[in-house]
Amino acid sequence: MSSVSVIPADSDEEYHSPYDGSLGSAGSLCGRTLILSIFTDDAGTSWDDDSEEDSATRYDTLDNLRISTSYLTDQAARFGADATFFWDWELNPDLYYRAFFSESLVTEYGDMYDVQKDWIEANINTNALKNKYRADNVLYLFFFNTDYSNQVNPWYLGYSCSPSYYIEFCNIYVKFDDIYVTKPPSYAHEIMHCFGAHDLYYQNEFIPQKYVDHLCKTYSNDIMFTVFDSKEITNEFSELDAYYVGLCDECEEVSKWHLAPSEHITATDN
Repeated sequence: MSSVSVIPADSDEEYHSPYDGSLGSAGSLCGRTLILSIFTDDAGTSWDDDSEEDSATRYDTLDNLRISTSYLTDQAARFGADATFFWDWELNPDLYYRAFFSESLVTEYGDMYDVQKDWIEANINTNALKNKYRADNVLYLFFFNTDYSNQVNPWYLGYSCSPSYYIEFCNIYVKFDDIYVTKPPSYAHEIMHCFGAHDLYYQNEFIPQKYVDHLCKTYSNDIMFTVFDSKEITNEFSELDAYYVGLCDECEEVSKWHLAPSEHITATDN
């Protein structure tokens, strides 16, 4: 199924999604997902709406969304799931937002979650959008017009980090670490977090060091372990990734390496 956005038919009938919202604003990597692009000014960065350069950068994010959501749609199909993404704010202007903050939001940690959550709740009528697009999942992507001097990588906050983080959002810093422009593989990686995927490149509460060492030794190409600075996504979407984003109920790697269970499994058990 193509991930190219289409304008849905208007309907006054309220949509009742099969996803109950218990895992945050995004559940499994399936169904219909809204991606809301929020071009954000903060204490240290801004977008010049009259600048041709900034306009080109904004449209580059649109191309990155096209490539990353197409990749995720194809991967979901491998596991028998339909995943449709609505992301194209050029076709659908109600997916585009501008936000202005006095605080600095280009930080390594999620201590500003409540500030961004409060902005979303005050400025976006999520229920109306879900009803219009018949959407099951909603992701909020904040885009920051950083330059190369920025040393903070793109990151995610949501239910997978804390059950109190029910709004799933990513902070996308368009340039970082002296040389990098954030490319489609990073978009796909961050979006997968919203559905429950975990980082595999460092020890954390879900992934033990032994498994990280194993991936290092085997030169893993898993998209949650490594991403490339490329417009093309050549990373592997593994069975473990599928397990963590709710596309399958079991994965041999989990028991073999004593990995944490998927939030989709624990939610079912509860």
